[in-house]
Amino acid sequence: MLVPAHNEEGILDRTLKAAVLQVGPDNVYIADNCSTDLTAHIGRFCTQGNVYTTTENRGKALALAEAIDHFKLVERYDGIFLLDADTWLTPGHIAALEPELKPGVAFVLGRIESHPVPFNFWVAYRSFVMWLYNAIIRTPQDILNVINVLPGSSVLLSREAVAGIDWQRAPRLVLDDFSMLCDVWYGGLGKIKYLHETPPALIEEPRTFRDYLKQTYDRWWPGIWQTMRDRRMFLKTDWFSITNNLQILCWVWSAVLPVVALIAYLLLRGTIGVWLVPAMVGWQLAQMFVFAGLYAYRKSCPSTLLLLPAFVAVAYLESVLFALAYFKSRRLEPGGRWESPARIRAR
Repeated sequence: MLVPAHNEEGILDRTLKAAVLQVGPDNVYIADNCSTDLTAHIGRFCTQGNVYTTTENRGKALALAEAIDHFKLVERYDGIFLLDADTWLTPGHIAALEPELKPGVAFVLGRIESHPVPFNFWVAYRSFVMWLYNAIIRTPQDILNVINVLPGSSVLLSREAVAGIDWQRAPRLVLDDFSMLCDVWYGGLGKIKYLHETPPALIEEPRTFRDYLKQTYDRWWPGIWQTMRDRRMFLKTDWFSITNNLQILCWVWSAVLPVVALIAYLLLRGTIGVWLVPAMVGWQLAQMFVFAGLYAYRKSCPSTLLLLPAFVAVAYLESVLFALAYFKSRRLEPGGRWESPARIRAR
């Protein structure tokens, strides 16, 4: 197991304790990306010294590559489990993934959920979205073999996939995880397998709107656009690229839907225009209400129905910001360096 970390002293202790319980301290390694706090010290204490520290903040991908080379992990293990420093593994998570790392499989992904925080709107929203993505998007993608998101919180890589990843290309991009995933698909490194029924990996979500935007609008979303341009995905006709582009198109469509509805109303004055706009908006709201009802039932969380109007508003804001992130991606400087959001010390 390899844990990339940069200034994560507030939560790393909890992460490593849970990891050690699953694979033992000798099999947990830290890729310390030049932290300036106690990250390296905590890592050494929990893993009996298995810490590699970069000489500067080189970004996640290069920190991982250097640690893999330093500890000779490819030579010593059949697979490497990547675990983000803000993730707490529930018992049995890795044991559920290992049997699926078969010949021809590059990555095995486990189920990820948001670590619950009472009375925090942003964590509640992310919990709902994460559940929705796992059930409605990622599971069908697994059936079609077109997984297009590589979660750093839970991914088991085969040694062949590790050897085939372009570790020098990924650091040039803001979202290096997405670049690594493209290496698998376009390099024919193997299948990506998603297991929905694993014991979950619980991730620490941003707790403020500012940190939420820092994670999404400043990194994730422009990073997606940047990687798509770098890989020329808009012009590719393979199944993975097509399904990814369609998903992006759906998100952009959600952003422009009110404008389209207004134009339709102005152009189609009369009965058709009056009914078309409510029908378009109503269909979107009906879907969200059904999904929220399912989530509230499965998670025994009826408050989701009360928060649904706010969730819908945030979801629309996300779609607008995602579309605008395309223009932000044109101004991004190369490099996968990151700064962790504010952490609440784990108890």
